[in-house]
Amino acid sequence: MRFISWTVGILLVLGSVLQAADTSPRPVLRPGSVPPPGYEELIKNLHLTGEAGYAAIDIESGQVLEQHNGDKGFASASVTKVITALYALDSLGADFRFETTLRATGPVQNGVLNGDLILIGGGDPHLDTDDLAKMTTMLTENRITKITGRFLFDGMALPTLNHIVWAQPVHVGYNPAISGLNLNFNRFYFEWKKQGATYNIMLDARGRHINPKSTRATITIQDQQQQVFTYARNGNQEAWTVLRGALGKEGGRWLPTREPALYTAEVFRELARMKGIDLPTPVPARTSAVGRVIGVHQSDPVSVIVKSMLRFSTNLSAEVLGLMASGERGSLSASATKMNTWAQARLGLTNATLMDHSGLSDRTRVSPVSFARAMVKAEQIFPEFSVLLKPIKSRQFNGDLDKTERAQIAAKTGTLNFVSALGGYQMSRGRKIAFAIFVQDFAKRAKVDHAKNDRPRGASDWAKRARRLHHGLLYRWARMEF
Repeated sequence: MRFISWTVGILLVLGSVLQAADTSPRPVLRPGSVPPPGYEELIKNLHLTGEAGYAAIDIESGQVLEQHNGDKGFASASVTKVITALYALDSLGADFRFETTLRATGPVQNGVLNGDLILIGGGDPHLDTDDLAKMTTMLTENRITKITGRFLFDGMALPTLNHIVWAQPVHVGYNPAISGLNLNFNRFYFEWKKQGATYNIMLDARGRHINPKSTRATITIQDQQQQVFTYARNGNQEAWTVLRGALGKEGGRWLPTREPALYTAEVFRELARMKGIDLPTPVPARTSAVGRVIGVHQSDPVSVIVKSMLRFSTNLSAEVLGLMASGERGSLSASATKMNTWAQARLGLTNATLMDHSGLSDRTRVSPVSFARAMVKAEQIFPEFSVLLKPIKSRQFNGDLDKTERAQIAAKTGTLNFVSALGGYQMSRGRKIAFAIFVQDFAKRAKVDHAKNDRPRGASDWAKRARRLHHGLLYRWARMEF
């Protein structure tokens, strides 16, 4: 979130006229207060294009305090993750843990495993290189220094999907592949440093304490090409090119892998090699794994994964949680349909069409009133849910929301190009409201080639104006007595 300048807040307040709400009761200004701007005044001052919808509902009474376009469907972007979080908590349970398992199909004699070694994913979206390194110690704990059979990997716990949505630039990490075996949010690290006229390139699966090489990808520097990055598959290799002029002297960034299960297995193989254990080239398991368990890594509980997902808006975590909760092994849209059915029955979420679990699809539609009502219901089912949402300091919303008492806000943001959303809770003067604010300009969004451009002209300025609308409405609700 960006700060709104106090100057802008003052100008909006001094130049405003109290607008009538779309629904009753008519709000009453607190005694001695300057009237905060209403929706029409905010739109006029912000010169915001497109359309907006919002709703504010009192938690205790369930009364709609204010709304505009409340029943219209809007793209909810990453605010969708709030529904996914509730779905996972209700369906899997807060204490559920993903498991990554090692199995062996034969006995160990004199340090030799006479059989296959199998790495089996349970879908863990938080599995990282340091976790995988700990799993290689399970080999030494079982006195395995060599195997006579195959090194198999099994990512069948979840469907293997190359991406969440197809119309995104190839290099963006927020549109990852999905598998039952995931690592480092399904990304590898590309680092470069100029040495004379050439570049030294390093590719690794870096963790917090160890940086094993990544052997699955190659990157070639090109003097001329239309895009900064291009991507192609060459057998089991992922071949990238990068524009020389975009590199500068040195730098680094994460790039996505589109075959996460194989990537994870190859990193495990490299980590084992670093311990002096040579494993054969990994190959995919074709059937459910058998053999005795020689080690298990458990993830953090779902409650922790959900909190991280909501605060850092990790799309992989959202899709994995949704797929695991639905038990769907086909498409994301089929899994989202199951979540939609659950949300309607459990949260009363009507006027909604969910296309995925992360909100990356711009075809998802949620109405503001329906979302706010779902948040009221969530408060009843999960009284501590607001603790999992990111707290937003009230000074980020037009300076002092109240000179004597700052409003407390816990919410989820959502952003796509020319789409901006915010949903959650606000507490002010002892009153807690559930709210949703959705803004979109699909006329401008339709002009963007989303497969090539993740930062189109005008999108950043539009997003700033949309966020100021969010801020203005929250400022208004904190200062009004309904």
